[in-house]
Amino acid sequence: MLYRKYRDKFIRPAILLLACAALSITAWTGFSEPAAAQGNTAGKAAQSSGYYRIAALGDSITAGYEYGFSEHSVPYGYVEHIFEQSLFLGNRTAYTNYGILGLRTTGLHALVQAAADGRTASPDDIQKKLPDPRAKDIVSRTKELNTSLKQADLIVMTIGGNDLFDVMVKLQQKSPIEEANALLEDLLNTYEQELEAALRIIVKLNPDAKIAIADQYLPVPAPLKVGSFTIPLFPEYQRQFLLKGLGQLHDRLNSIVARLNKEGAHAIAVNISAPFLGSETKLTSIADGDVHPNRQGYAAIGRAFSKAVWGSYRTVRPRAADVSISVVAAGKELPANASKPIIRDGRTFVAMRDIADALGAKLSWSSSSQTATFDYNGHRAVIAIGSKYIVVDGIRTELKGPPAFLSDVKESAGKTYLPLAALSDSLGLQVVYREPLQTVFINK
Repeated sequence: MLYRKYRDKFIRPAILLLACAALSITAWTGFSEPAAAQGNTAGKAAQSSGYYRIAALGDSITAGYEYGFSEHSVPYGYVEHIFEQSLFLGNRTAYTNYGILGLRTTGLHALVQAAADGRTASPDDIQKKLPDPRAKDIVSRTKELNTSLKQADLIVMTIGGNDLFDVMVKLQQKSPIEEANALLEDLLNTYEQELEAALRIIVKLNPDAKIAIADQYLPVPAPLKVGSFTIPLFPEYQRQFLLKGLGQLHDRLNSIVARLNKEGAHAIAVNISAPFLGSETKLTSIADGDVHPNRQGYAAIGRAFSKAVWGSYRTVRPRAADVSISVVAAGKELPANASKPIIRDGRTFVAMRDIADALGAKLSWSSSSQTATFDYNGHRAVIAIGSKYIVVDGIRTELKGPPAFLSDVKESAGKTYLPLAALSDSLGLQVVYREPLQTVFINK
């Protein structure tokens, strides 16, 4: 009975492993936002100066696809984690995502070549039978991709998993191991040649960008040990063959990076395979017959990228039960003894003194006029308690939300609270609320 339980839960999905990518994504009709528009915060992020720009391209892992996604799904993949980490570092940040489901290195090469040429492309120009329903929209924006790559400070990508699809089919057909080895060698050669060619185009477009490329993880779990019993969830010789193949892919990626960096590039090989080893059922949806990461898996990939690029991965402190959100200003989380944010009419208000201190701004208060003056970055904002207007550099503008108020909460009584939107609209700060983290980022 025990064996049957684990067989039904894991072996059947493992058998479906070869087909699950196609089955899961052909039923999916796309994200709720265009892939290349996500993350453009504060209205004009892509066009404004002073932004740390991130460009993402690659396969379904870059797209952030998860098992069960529908047309209403909004991704929270590794790219979104990288976006958040840049905000944590105090960067005014924008990102664009050109991830395409089913993309191989040949398709990546064709896509960046079309972008470099300034040539509009069709999905078949890039790769035949792309299963992504958004492919036509994404590949038609090659001129936009050209600009994104040229302007990017950081370029991230996952690619290569689809390249090895054919060798998995060969194993499933129980072909002689010599044939599988020969096919693997051919596929790895193609991976190395096509990926390096694509990266060289990107480096030529933007020699100063930092480029981070991930290796591949294996979603197939090791045999399960229950007491004295060992239950193979997938043919072990095939799992070991695939592990060896991914190790070779990892080595090929390191070789590409070494060659590019020797010539002056700024490339990084990101090891995402290690976190998944031994945690396959925890970090992927393999038990449901899908090889893609789940939310925990994407967080693990985001952590690997962030540590490789910046040497750290940050989170906010645990919040008290009566604190609804965290606030990170200019890369620093407001101290635990800061006045807690207040939510009114669906708007977030913060204590002006705490924000001023975090940003290094000068704040003065007039008791007679009930007015706070905020001097920052060459600008002066004057905010009166209860007023529907804010005066910035002498120009009066109507607030888009509720006015500032004096708190009557015991812990913060008498402090001036202003709507976060006023900071963004009046002082040109980037204010981003990340719902998954329940955190507001305020950056210069």
